[in-house]
Amino acid sequence: MEVEDLYNVQELTENAELYEQLGTKEKFWFRDLSSPDSQRTLFKYSRSNTGEHWSEKCAEQLCELLGIPHVKYEIAIHNERYGVASPNIVDKNEHLVMGNELLNKDDPEEYPVPVDFADNKQKVTSHTVTRVLAFLARSKVQSPKSDFDLNGLGAAEVFCGYLMLDALISNQDRHHENWAVIVESQEGKATFRLCPTYDHAASMGRELLDKERKERLTTKDKNRSIEQFVQKAQSQLYKFKTDKKPMKTLDAFVYAVQKYPSAKKYWLSKLDLLTEANIKRVFDRIPPDLISDVGRDFAYRVVIENRKRLLKHHE
Repeated sequence: MEVEDLYNVQELTENAELYEQLGTKEKFWFRDLSSPDSQRTLFKYSRSNTGEHWSEKCAEQLCELLGIPHVKYEIAIHNERYGVASPNIVDKNEHLVMGNELLNKDDPEEYPVPVDFADNKQKVTSHTVTRVLAFLARSKVQSPKSDFDLNGLGAAEVFCGYLMLDALISNQDRHHENWAVIVESQEGKATFRLCPTYDHAASMGRELLDKERKERLTTKDKNRSIEQFVQKAQSQLYKFKTDKKPMKTLDAFVYAVQKYPSAKKYWLSKLDLLTEANIKRVFDRIPPDLISDVGRDFAYRVVIENRKRLLKHHE
């Protein structure tokens, strides 16, 4: 792989205006002062000994190949720590409303009062696939603004694409603050549209040590294989609010598209056209100092195996 084909790593230097530190100081907004037209950008540090920067970038690239509306990410480095930088997706007349706020306002008796997920990671069993899709379908939420031709899909059908992505990359972080609606206010009128998908770093086995990755790649023990590994991936969405455990990522997608056959056909057709060679290139473009060979191969194999599992449901 030629150097110019590798993902760019943005360095945040003295030209970056840092401001509005957030929460635990693990992310902040900045603007590049060297570019007068630069937009407000969020930098989010990767936690130590994780691949959250490369996994987020690879997820973004898979979205690009599949035509899934997504937030853009660049691998970046600040104070010798890696992370990702993403441009602000909300314009001056807009604001973001998280899923937990939307569902609570929609049905306060059934959905708990919003709390910061970072401070309270209790399982919210009311966060069901049916509830989310029903809210998007019956409300005035439009599909995201996108450069992709979404073929007339509604917001709920686009969200099914987000669930397919989760199953493809084994994303286990689709909690109720990891989807949102953008509200645009103009002349006293409000327009609601689904936010492009974001926050996919908890995926592709990015937190595993190479020792375990290598073992799973080479073992003859079926219980330790990659095939078994991907089957364990859990969503943060439930089937019924009485369930004790959330759905598996593949099950969440399959269950969701039962009521949306057009979304099922659309998204699985996109996945069918995504070749293994194109998937491999997504991981080959990670700079070699950011990931080991075994880590690269493992992430690729996770996506290939999940693609195979998903396409079994393609008619």
